[in-house]
Amino acid sequence: MRVPVWCHLVPSLAASVFLLALLIVSPARASNQLDSLYSQVLKHPEDSQLNLNFARAAEAAGVLRWALSAYERVTVNDPSNAEAQAGLQRVRRKLQPDYSQVTVELGSTVESNPRYYLGPRRTEVEGLASASLRDERAINGLRWRTTGAVAGQIYSQSGDLGYGYAGLYTGPVLDLFSGVSMVPAVGGAATYYDQHFYYGEGAVSTTFEGASQGLYQSLQLKAAYRSYNDFFPSADGFYTEARARFAFPNALGNSGVVILSPWVLYSDLAGSAISPALTELAPGAYVEAGSKIEGYRRITDWLIAGASLLYSRRAYRDDVTPTGDKRADNFLVPGVTLLFPHLLSYQTDLRFDYKYLWNNSNDPTKSFTDHLVTATLIFRFDPRQPFWAQPVSLPGAR
Repeated sequence: MRVPVWCHLVPSLAASVFLLALLIVSPARASNQLDSLYSQVLKHPEDSQLNLNFARAAEAAGVLRWALSAYERVTVNDPSNAEAQAGLQRVRRKLQPDYSQVTVELGSTVESNPRYYLGPRRTEVEGLASASLRDERAINGLRWRTTGAVAGQIYSQSGDLGYGYAGLYTGPVLDLFSGVSMVPAVGGAATYYDQHFYYGEGAVSTTFEGASQGLYQSLQLKAAYRSYNDFFPSADGFYTEARARFAFPNALGNSGVVILSPWVLYSDLAGSAISPALTELAPGAYVEAGSKIEGYRRITDWLIAGASLLYSRRAYRDDVTPTGDKRADNFLVPGVTLLFPHLLSYQTDLRFDYKYLWNNSNDPTKSFTDHLVTATLIFRFDPRQPFWAQPVSLPGAR
């Protein structure tokens, strides 16, 4: 006996109707559950367990702002509640929008002794240019951070001191516990110096960062392998470093901030070469420890003044002085800054810096002093938006 075609379709049709009913009923049930929990929370807003139940249900239903409010109520009533703290950070991360910013800096420096302890000692005018990227976005439910930079420095008289840098690092942003996240990253860099390729570098790092009661703090642990061009008297090798940063808002009043940045560095890069930039890691086998303290205060709407002091001590393992002692350098850099924010537009600043470099070595041939006066125009923008859509305002406007 031949079975009609519609008989074969009945089971499939029934299954489809059942699934459709589930899709319709499930949101309704979730909505009813949220409504019921919310009515209980309204009657007992101080009840941490009720708020946690509501937060879990709202987060599962994808109503993240309701979940955020509930977790916040728990942390107010019960600040030590670990589940609420973790949920608060997790939901905030989910609600965090994608972020991307490029910072372009163009400037010029007058430097009295760019060759440091080598000759000729003559004043140079230098051109500076850099562009840096910081990008954070959600990828497959995970927050991902990418940072990169390109920079160049040219000299008016000494072409052999010309320097270029390009680097890129990327990795996920992982929440450890309330207020603290970890950013493991991998990346590398390549540089140009003295009209030659200078070195290539591969690195891995882990950064811990967080904020508590307005205090920002971070710690970066980094290990890198660097390979130099044979043109330079430097060899391939590893270096490791730990760098911390603490920002204390309102330490200088309501419109001021103090930043402390200590570090420790171990270099196993054999050989030597004059470092082409103040922030560049000099090759050599040494241990270095140092710290920089900065203070900034808003004087008026159009002026921020600051001062800084950097100190480091570098103890070499292989370099020896003419007397046979291991070489040791003490490096001191005081500086002052004047910053004119939003001078030409909302995202454009003008900055003036003065730095005095003083290096005191137990090898007299390695001691030097240097003066730097720098003027820099700083422009920030969102690369995801066209240039004409960037926010603009008159100088001094807020």
